[in-house]
Amino acid sequence: MKRVIAFIALACLTTVAFGTDEIPSLVVLKIDLPEWKQDELAAVRVDAQVFGLEPDLLRLRIRDTSDKVVPFLLRKRQTSKSTATRRVWNSHQFTGKPLENGGLEITLTLGEKDPQPTSLRFVTALRDFEQRVRVETSADGKEWKPAGTETLIFDYARYLDVRNDVVPLPTTTDRHFRLVIDDVTVEQESELLTLTRRLQGKDEADRTEKTVIDRRPFRIDRLELLREVQEMQAAGDAKTTYESRFYVVTDPQKKQTTLGVSMQGEPLTSLTLETSDRNFSRHAVVEAMQIRSPHGRSRVGEATLSRIDFKTLQREDLTIEFPETRSRSYHIVIDDRDSPPLTITGVRAEGNEYELVFLATPGNAYRLEYGRAVAAESHDTAAISELLRANFQPTPVTLGERVLVDQPAEPGDRTAKLLNNRPLIFGVIGLLVVVLGWGLFSAMKRMDQLPRE
Repeated sequence: MKRVIAFIALACLTTVAFGTDEIPSLVVLKIDLPEWKQDELAAVRVDAQVFGLEPDLLRLRIRDTSDKVVPFLLRKRQTSKSTATRRVWNSHQFTGKPLENGGLEITLTLGEKDPQPTSLRFVTALRDFEQRVRVETSADGKEWKPAGTETLIFDYARYLDVRNDVVPLPTTTDRHFRLVIDDVTVEQESELLTLTRRLQGKDEADRTEKTVIDRRPFRIDRLELLREVQEMQAAGDAKTTYESRFYVVTDPQKKQTTLGVSMQGEPLTSLTLETSDRNFSRHAVVEAMQIRSPHGRSRVGEATLSRIDFKTLQREDLTIEFPETRSRSYHIVIDDRDSPPLTITGVRAEGNEYELVFLATPGNAYRLEYGRAVAAESHDTAAISELLRANFQPTPVTLGERVLVDQPAEPGDRTAKLLNNRPLIFGVIGLLVVVLGWGLFSAMKRMDQLPRE
């Protein structure tokens, strides 16, 4: 029984020695910051080496030069695009004055809470018009200066559906504007004709046609102020490519090809196959090994992989998308049926990006810490969240050199540290091998001394 126990202990220790990776208790990464002269929002991207030890990103910590813990907000990085937003409001503080040359002068003043407009619209029900508008600005409403160029507003409804009733305003801090329209009364030829015929017997002796000219003023119903600004808006999750390793196994009996993909727990959302084959279509399934259940796999996605390349028709879809998954091992199972297996030359792993956003002060240095010695913490991130809601964009910063720190283990980690001590394990294994060999040798000698029948 003692020998059996010794053999079992030997097998267990061998498994521990060769099957358990050494996980550092603490890893410190320097955060490289530019030289700032005021407080700034900084965002440091979580890279693959961090996911390798902390796939769930629960035990992370940022410290400054004085070893003070700095609050940070962990968020999924977003892509953004510039979009134009428009605000429209009516102008209520304006006056109009006819000019001696038949023109019209309109003076308007912005309200106390009005933003600076970028353009102005003449709202009118008139059709078929053409007017030229000049713009002048003033800081006090007394001294005026020309601004911009003359603008043509028009409506050509008689010929086609084309209209422009917006006058761009210059970029200025002035709150007073003057618009000058040269001739607000236009002559318009009526579409009706007056026809007079004089007959002499059965013959037409004379014909008179009269065209009616209508002098129509340029009627303005109201003035609208417009402000267009370019704003950055979120357009979706930012994606990045993570390094992966893969192997290929074919099973002729099941008529399947299985790709094993090794990762470090990065937040993957898709796997893309790289192959030189053409004109195929195969159903494929992605299975992920559960981190906390090494013996179980779950299906996370499936797709039909295809590539059509014939003359002018070229189309391919080699990507399998799935919800964000953090696993260290994936299987891509491809149904070959009776077709030959695909020649797989690579697998591209793509996933979401995560970043840590924190407030950085000038003249301070920061570092990121993670590992078994770092406990999960909860910080006050209300100020950071408020700044992000106010559209303050953090400045991207990078992680610097990596430093391993030998820190005493917590009481609950001492056993794990002993089991991860390779010299100690090898010594114990050697001792047990010697004891087991001596025991076997002694048993064989006793068996030789037993009386034979």
